[in-house]
Amino acid sequence: RDERGFGFVLLIAGTAAAIAFGALGLTGALPTTAGLFLVPAFLIGNWFVLNRFVRNVAGAGFVTIATAGLALRYLAAAPRMYGGVDSLDYQVSGERLATSFRSFDFIVDTGRSIPGTGSLRYLAGIVNVLTGSHFLATFLVFTSLALWGQVWFLLSCRPVLTQRQFRLATMLLMVWPSLAFWPSSIGKESAALFGLGLVALGASKLLRRELAGLLILVMGIAAVGLIRPHVAMIALAGLLAGALARQTGSRKGLGGQVILVVMVTVGAMLLTDASASLFGLEQLDGLQDVTAALDFTQDRTSQDQSQFVAPRVESVVDYPWAFATVILRPFPWEADSVTALITGLEGMVLLALLLIAIPGLIAEVGAIFTRGILLYSVAFTAIFVFLFSAVGNFGILSRQRAQVLPFVLLIAAIGLAHERYTRTETSAAR
Repeated sequence: RDERGFGFVLLIAGTAAAIAFGALGLTGALPTTAGLFLVPAFLIGNWFVLNRFVRNVAGAGFVTIATAGLALRYLAAAPRMYGGVDSLDYQVSGERLATSFRSFDFIVDTGRSIPGTGSLRYLAGIVNVLTGSHFLATFLVFTSLALWGQVWFLLSCRPVLTQRQFRLATMLLMVWPSLAFWPSSIGKESAALFGLGLVALGASKLLRRELAGLLILVMGIAAVGLIRPHVAMIALAGLLAGALARQTGSRKGLGGQVILVVMVTVGAMLLTDASASLFGLEQLDGLQDVTAALDFTQDRTSQDQSQFVAPRVESVVDYPWAFATVILRPFPWEADSVTALITGLEGMVLLALLLIAIPGLIAEVGAIFTRGILLYSVAFTAIFVFLFSAVGNFGILSRQRAQVLPFVLLIAAIGLAHERYTRTETSAAR
């Protein structure tokens, strides 16, 4: 039944996305008339890859739901493309760099710092080589990258979730508005989500003693680190917690844990300087430097019309409000635009889901502490909230929380689909 429903979503959203891009092109607003053909082509291409390489692992239902999620993202990409200033800048820079790349000149000046914005421009240049510098095609590639990052993340959790938990997590991630909207653009969110998905998948494989996970993990850390080194540092800290999880069985996964700890140590050494530069510091190796970085973030983001007083975490008692701010706000009554209102309503729905999930999460605490990838999700969320509590701008938070929402939605799904609920519902149905 769910598959038929998502098949209907795929048909409607895919058709609407193609029409939306075609209409924008016909009105002369954007050169997107080719969307009438490109959107179906991209959907079919991604469905084929999912069906060929993911179906045996996750099932046919997952392929349908994921493709429907991609169609929703293509639909969201139309307004993102129409109102996106940053994406246009990345495209212009990418077209310029693509000219050099086609001449096999890969040592180029991006005009911005690497790691950081310069890395995204470089990636945009590579994608433009593949798309022939077609703006819409490049846009759809980046939108697809964000979707695939969430696919990798879900696959990383599949071995430690029940079928019900996995299915609910998949549906939540594929239809969640912020995950469908903000990363659906040529921007850092799409690239960061793709990298974070690789990190989770690589770590999951390493903890199961699959050495292929090492290469995947390195690729993921590099991808995130080149775009947002501070988020890569959050991932490394979360991975350390995951590596220290008490594995079920006496020595199961011990080799993977050791490799993961080594990877975290090496990665942290490489990313520390890049993260320090991002916050205007010479180094980042102590509590005083972390405080200075948070001060820098608060001063830099607490401006424009969406500013508010950042709820910095100074002690444990500050954490609940910081979590509410980073994950849920702005509340509907704080909204100053239609987009902010939708974000606020979404936050209320997420709050309701988390509250309903609490009994199931309490019952699953023991399982979380014995499953490295789940403990990684909890740790990533906790550290993300601590660091981003210094952000004093709802607009920035609304976009950048897309990097942590997959982890939060997974945690909610674990509690909501706890087996005890399943048995209770089954008994009630009888």
